[in-house]
Amino acid sequence: MKTRMAEYIVGIVIVGATGFLPGQQVSKLARPSGPLTRFLRSHLSLSGNETPATTTRITAVSVNSDDGKSEEDIVYVSGQDWCGSGGCTMLILKPANSSFKVLGRVTIVQLPIRVLNSMHNGYPDIGVFVQGGGILPGYEAVLAFNGKRYSSNPSTPPARKATVTQGKVIIGTTDDSVPLYN
Repeated sequence: MKTRMAEYIVGIVIVGATGFLPGQQVSKLARPSGPLTRFLRSHLSLSGNETPATTTRITAVSVNSDDGKSEEDIVYVSGQDWCGSGGCTMLILKPANSSFKVLGRVTIVQLPIRVLNSMHNGYPDIGVFVQGGGILPGYEAVLAFNGKRYSSNPSTPPARKATVTQGKVIIGTTDDSVPLYN
């Protein structure tokens, strides 16, 4: 199992190091914008967590198409309320006026998260690693936008195991995550 994980990580580093993502620009958000932070605080507290946990941390990136037709923020939410043995929670958000529309809320997400070169219904496919919570060995799953949303669970259809994919690692660690509530 360690060998497969090492091979996967080496593959991610090699593919991610190429830095190409035709038709898309990726920007790491060192400090999420005020509107994004407010939205996340409201949305995540409405999700059953009445009292926000001080352990909630976020890592966010913005993905924009070169033609300006699509934009989305991908947020990896970590902390005691958002992670389990299978991974943590990922939100895929589309800016909508002064707020955001949720295009996907994905559970059991392991890092790294990649934006793939393939697209469905105007949005890029997203690759996440799936392992733990009874899933052995681990594998990369591909999440595609179906016209309304992304799949909520990378270990069940319509998500699928990746074959050969190309893309860019957009969130590889939580080293630069920031507290959501402070």
